Amino acid sequence: MAQVLVVDDQRSLRQTLSITLSRAGHAVDEAGSGAEAIRRVDETLYDLVITDLKMEEVDGLAVLEAVKARDADTEVLIVTAFGTIESAVQAIRRGAHDYLTKPFTPDQVLHAVDLALERRRLRTEVRSLARQIDDPNDPAEIVGEGERIRKVLEVVREWASSDSTILITGETGTGKDLLARMIRRLSPRRDRAYVVVNCATIPDNLFESELFGHMRGAFSGATRNRKGLAQEADGGTLFLDEVGELPLEVQPQLLRFLETGEVRPIGQNRSVRVDTRVVAATNRDLHGMMRQGRFREDLYYRLNVLPIELPALRERRDDLPRLAQHFLERFARRLGRPVTEVSKRAMLVLRSYDWPGNIRELENVIERGVMLCRGNELRPEHLLMPGAAPPPAEASRPPAAGAGVGDAITLAELERLHILAVLKREGGNQKRAAAVLDISKSTLWRKLKEYGIDPGQLADD
Repeated sequence: MAQVLVVDDQRSLRQTLSITLSRAGHAVDEAGSGAEAIRRVDETLYDLVITDLKMEEVDGLAVLEAVKARDADTEVLIVTAFGTIESAVQAIRRGAHDYLTKPFTPDQVLHAVDLALERRRLRTEVRSLARQIDDPNDPAEIVGEGERIRKVLEVVREWASSDSTILITGETGTGKDLLARMIRRLSPRRDRAYVVVNCATIPDNLFESELFGHMRGAFSGATRNRKGLAQEADGGTLFLDEVGELPLEVQPQLLRFLETGEVRPIGQNRSVRVDTRVVAATNRDLHGMMRQGRFREDLYYRLNVLPIELPALRERRDDLPRLAQHFLERFARRLGRPVTEVSKRAMLVLRSYDWPGNIRELENVIERGVMLCRGNELRPEHLLMPGAAPPPAEASRPPAAGAGVGDAITLAELERLHILAVLKREGGNQKRAAAVLDISKSTLWRKLKEYGIDPGQLADD
């Protein structure tokens, strides 16, 4: 369903268009003049505006310019008589999608509307893909055949076709984002928008605007109308990553959306219904947060309709050989290295490690190993894992765990240890830790993912 504004100073034609569009399932507003149309686009976000070209005082070109100034994504169809086609072509050059020549049939109207809305949808999907570009070397599905992961995948295949909300839980680096993409790919919404909202990186005061949109002038800096990410996911899937990081004060806004299926952009007077399947993920203990008053109980139950828990890598060690080989082949191709296999001794080292950063840490370890390897076999000396038992050839080398400035460790490992120490001191609070480290919260979040650090395990009791 689309939000459409029909603009025409002839009441009969305006009503005919409205009836045609309403019967096709669209929500339709009417404006009897260009001036009224401009007032309406100041108050409401529209997907499409159909406007007559020739009107008294404020004509269709003025309406077009006003619409595009407020929201460049809103499509505009021009209605024109045969004698003014040249003007309609001029309107297209200024940003209109197409024009309708009077007289026209309902089928012609609906065809033109479908084309305009399809162009808008494709543009939205391009933006979505730009935010979430899948690595062509990533697995299409989660790699593994062990009992724990096999049960997870069975549940995913059963629930993917549902529209119910799914909550994915698991430690940092277990593949929650990959599982969300798999759910979308197996669902009937696979060909529609997939919009990712990283709740950990959106500033608290911008969350409502990012998720639900805003009207021009709704607050300082809002110079244009903007649809929120929830509306961009209309017809598709909305992935709320790191949902446990949502501050308590913005949780009611998300709860209201999940309960009603409606969004209201800031500054708009009415709500708009959207058809969006929600998948959420978190590495936090939401039950513990509820007991501490840091996560709303009603929001938890709205999210946790279909729960899926991803096991940690240490709980699925049987999958280690296949995962390691998968990452080795990927990075050997990408980096142009001759390495083709993991040695038996190296595999023993991998199996003996507890993998606090889970699959993401394994991925990083294998990538570094491929970079260091000059032959065709990955050996223990190529594996750099903090705190892991060193290979026999390096038994005299001090372990990286507990190392400090000037010790024989990499700069990246020193940074990881420092971030971990600051997070522990701040009780797992990312906002305070980012302030101490003098970096943004989003930069800290990226580094936590890179180093496989789970701040939830460091939170104050």
